Amino acid sequence: MLVPACIWVGIISYLCTIYNSHIESASLYGNGAGIIASIAFFISVFVTAYLRLKYPRLFVPSLQGFIIPFFGLTKGIYNTEFDIMSILGIFYPVLIGGGIALFVNLIIWPETAAKVSETAFGSAIRSMKNVLELIDVEILKECEVSFSDLAASTKLRQVIQTLDNDISKMQNSRKEAKYEIVISYYCPTWFKPLAKTMEGLSKNLYGFSLAVEREGRVIACQKQMQVPKQEQILRFRKQEQDEFRQTRILTESDIIALATENKVEGAKSRIQYTMISRLQSSVQPEIKTFVQICTAIIRCICHRLHSNDVIPRTLGSENDTCTHPTHDHDLFEAMESLKKAKIILQKEYEERRSEPQEDHFLIYTVLFSLTQFGEKLIQLEKEADTLISKRQSYGRFPRVYFPRVNLRKWLNEAGENAKGERSAAEQVIFEQYQTMERQGSLSDEESATSASRGALEKRLSIESDWTDFHNEETTPLQNAPGSHVWNHWLHSFSEWLRTDPVRYAIKFTITMELLALMAWLPVEGANEFYNSNHGQWALLSAMVVFNFTVGSTALQCFFRVLATVIGALAGYICILASNRNERPYVIAILTLAFQIPMWYTMLGTKYPRVGFISLLTMAVINSTNYSNNVYQETLFDPVWKRTITAFIAILVVLAVDQLTWPVWARKVVRKNLSDLLIDTGIQFSKVVSLVCQENTQSYRYKATLKDVQYNTKALKRQYQLTCQMLELSKMEPRMTKGVFPIETYREILQHEQQILYWIEHLLVTQSYISENIRKQIMFPMNAYRKELAASVHLYLFTLACSLRTKSSLPASLPSAEISRKILQQRQAVLWHENYDELCKPPVEENLTVPSDTAIAFDLEKYNKRKEERSAENQIYWQTYAAGSVEVIVEQEAMGELVAKLMGQHVFKAATRDWII
Repeated sequence: MLVPACIWVGIISYLCTIYNSHIESASLYGNGAGIIASIAFFISVFVTAYLRLKYPRLFVPSLQGFIIPFFGLTKGIYNTEFDIMSILGIFYPVLIGGGIALFVNLIIWPETAAKVSETAFGSAIRSMKNVLELIDVEILKECEVSFSDLAASTKLRQVIQTLDNDISKMQNSRKEAKYEIVISYYCPTWFKPLAKTMEGLSKNLYGFSLAVEREGRVIACQKQMQVPKQEQILRFRKQEQDEFRQTRILTESDIIALATENKVEGAKSRIQYTMISRLQSSVQPEIKTFVQICTAIIRCICHRLHSNDVIPRTLGSENDTCTHPTHDHDLFEAMESLKKAKIILQKEYEERRSEPQEDHFLIYTVLFSLTQFGEKLIQLEKEADTLISKRQSYGRFPRVYFPRVNLRKWLNEAGENAKGERSAAEQVIFEQYQTMERQGSLSDEESATSASRGALEKRLSIESDWTDFHNEETTPLQNAPGSHVWNHWLHSFSEWLRTDPVRYAIKFTITMELLALMAWLPVEGANEFYNSNHGQWALLSAMVVFNFTVGSTALQCFFRVLATVIGALAGYICILASNRNERPYVIAILTLAFQIPMWYTMLGTKYPRVGFISLLTMAVINSTNYSNNVYQETLFDPVWKRTITAFIAILVVLAVDQLTWPVWARKVVRKNLSDLLIDTGIQFSKVVSLVCQENTQSYRYKATLKDVQYNTKALKRQYQLTCQMLELSKMEPRMTKGVFPIETYREILQHEQQILYWIEHLLVTQSYISENIRKQIMFPMNAYRKELAASVHLYLFTLACSLRTKSSLPASLPSAEISRKILQQRQAVLWHENYDELCKPPVEENLTVPSDTAIAFDLEKYNKRKEERSAENQIYWQTYAAGSVEVIVEQEAMGELVAKLMGQHVFKAATRDWII
């Protein structure tokens, strides 16, 4: 960034000197050089600011690029002779400082991105081991019913949150190492499959924790609602009569009676789960055995990674021992223990009646999450072996690995965890812009795919009712494009102008132009007054404090004032003790002493900007007083001038930030959250539609699956951006209203996070549902499943509209629970009717042995396979049903919070069951 800025400023300065030398001879305007410099200054600052926000890799170098026009286009522009050293005098000190910093970093405690990545990788594995140990000790207690301790469930959620943070750090550091030159035993790209598998393990543990927490709340609620035994019997008989009446209505008539449901309180389910304690106790030993084996395997993997320098050794890592060279037998035993648990539930289910019960939903979800965890753990051990074998093939010593990516991709990626480099608001800009670019590239890719896909794929599609909607006009009339070329140009320019980097760059450039305006005014002596009082310092102050949102800018301005006072005071003490430049060793020692707390504030606290600005202010005052006193200033003059220019810069920054496209974080939070809820409803509808399709090899299924998988990642990024913007809203004051309800928004986002998990859970589990179940159970109920998806979508859409428009919710919302109940009861009837056929193994598995001596063995094997297949069908179907239950529970809990935020229309004469 320095070289282009120097070339640009050098050309403009040379043009200014030529203009000044011909003013009298050619009768030119006397302040033409000021106009030329101001226009060139605007162009240079705008381009640099835009590139700074567009490409994260240029974020820090662009700060150095700003310095060139700040000084080069405000000083010496009215000279008649061109001095190249006026430009190089700004350029080469920056290069010298950068060279010294690079040399020190290479010599003293060098720390590369690879080391950070390996450390984060080790922390993630140890966090996973801690989670399994907590489950073994605190959750699966032998002295009481499992999952009944809510305190243990809360502790498990906290430990898993730590695991998620470590996984996130691991992914970020791995990506950063991929784009840098590293010296390591292992190439950063080798860690990608391992990191992906660990992220999958974290998701499985998160799903396990949600099921554990739900069971704990159910069991605790059952204990609180204990009544005398006679009342329990009467209530159970009444419940059986109601279920019989509803089943009779659903099976014999198309007229559906809406059952009366209890209102959801918080995140409690409407399902009673009367048998959950007994079911959980029956499979607890098998689950505990599985968890203990998995813990031992994780310890062994940690030991092997330590031994082969994949992750660094830490305190306590010596406890990670490996007793067996391979754990194939242990993993097989662990998976077998889960199979036994499934068969136990299946036998209990068959003894009662061959009809799915909602009491099994959570238990089967726990078993499914642990099964997925076991499969991922097997994959993790294989990938760890593959990673270690790669190092052995490359030798004993570390190697140098260079990034192998194209230039644009390299510019788009940069370190996200460097202290003091970015503020939270600036990070939000980067991620929002990258999200918009991904969406734009996806739409372009879909358009290209749609154009290139001809009649061939239509013929290959085996659905008779396939319709290509790409050929239909789907653009709403409100957004219909213009018919002229200039309409398209203006539309493109308008869209470009709305992007965050462009608006940020324009606001930043206007601020800098106003602060440097005195240097170009057609007033005699204005430029000299500006330079003699160090007007460029105001530009440096504004450059540091200018931010994306109103609240973050105000907070940075406060930090600027505090840090300026600290740095100015420290600099004045240094200069006063050394008496300008008479005692250089004194100023060196004092500067070193004052730097220690400033560097600690920058690198070791949550206020890095205070330390950074303090260092900058002290350095400027020391260098100005220590060097030749060109302007004949006293020792205190740089101190008060630095303070005054900082205050002027703060005032201009706050004014420009309020007048040009002010960004209030709390408004952006509502907008982003409403968009997130709408997109979540669409995602749920698409995921539910997948299980309605009989043929999983059709083009329709594969196209929808691809779209849903991409949207899963996009929704996660959208959720993270909303959370980051919510944290920025804490910085914004509310003058006319009460305190911003940030805790309520956090609860809403927590429910949204759980909804996103359960939707992804539905996406994963539907792929395991067999073709027979799809044809006989799922497909006949498509109309009811569509009603369920529509109810969920409409519910979330209503919440989103309330948040977007700040309007009250209607008095009652569509009940997706009633749609789910109807669907569940109808599917239960179908399951009961087709149970024997669903349990049959596939034809190719029915082995026929002609020998009479093998008939008994063959029959036993057939029955065992039938039992296993029945258990598999149960776990996949039941855990899929649990996903729909939890989505509805979470969205209705979210509805209560939105009603608390925005209000709700209530009829005074209405009964309580009319409200939500």
